[in-house]
Amino acid sequence: MHRIPQPYEYLNYREYLRDWYAAKKMANPRFSHRGFVRRTGQRSPSLLKDVIERRRNLTPSTAEAFCYALRLNPAESIFFRAIVDFDQARVQADKRRAWERIVETRQFSDRPEGERISA
Repeated sequence: MHRIPQPYEYLNYREYLRDWYAAKKMANPRFSHRGFVRRTGQRSPSLLKDVIERRRNLTPSTAEAFCYALRLNPAESIFFRAIVDFDQARVQADKRRAWERIVETRQFSDRPEGERISA
């Protein structure tokens, strides 16, 4: 079985999505971008690929739909939405608020020092 990455291992949600998709694809070669997007309830079959490749951002509603499709638990969903907000914040105050939500996350703050986190 291939290990599915955890969102807490990342500060860059696009890298998390890329690695999550790659792990799912290795586990099941029939897994597709289109199938993932179908699970989100969105219409664009290339949405996941476009987000990973920085051609599109996630809105609050698509971020929520991604949490569902990724099968994240409530705490993981909060963290995922925080790293999305951190990446997409245009105003420094919004970026700071997102960062505060990230560091408040127990799984993030309890990581051993020196453990690699993808940024």
